[in-house]
Amino acid sequence: MARIDVPEGNGLERERLLMMQPDVAIGMGAYAQAVYEKTSLPAREREIARLRVAVANGCPVCLNTRSPKAEAEGLGEAGVQDVIACSIGQAPAIEGLSDRERLAGEFADRFATDHHSIDDTFMAEIKTHFSDIEIIELTALCAMTVGNGRFMTVLDIAADDDGFYLLPEGD
Repeated sequence: MARIDVPEGNGLERERLLMMQPDVAIGMGAYAQAVYEKTSLPAREREIARLRVAVANGCPVCLNTRSPKAEAEGLGEAGVQDVIACSIGQAPAIEGLSDRERLAGEFADRFATDHHSIDDTFMAEIKTHFSDIEIIELTALCAMTVGNGRFMTVLDIAADDDGFYLLPEGD
């Protein structure tokens, strides 16, 4: 049950809550569209980073969200569970991850838990695998997911259905 009074009605609790302030919902939606649909990062890398932030935030809505595009790129439910199960603060040491995927997960962990640890040394390593544009996209993804996840968690928004939410990734 949310910590504020959310109107009863059709739709998920998080949808009804956001419709209480449509301008905020529109802004959050536009940011999500840019991060998920207007990016050059592969969906697997985005999903690994997003899931690491979801773990750090402890956000039930975020942990109950899935990327159909990442699944199409080979990150199925078993892989998602492996990413979720990694200890926070350690680079995901999952068999089959590329260096970029591992670094995206580590970047997200650091961003969500100790952004000051993203120092010049770590950025130099990131820059050997990601272009400057991709670093902007990864950073924007982490900023959005940290903020949205904490928004949902602070207001105690439930993952209130039996299935997974799907990311707004377009076609």
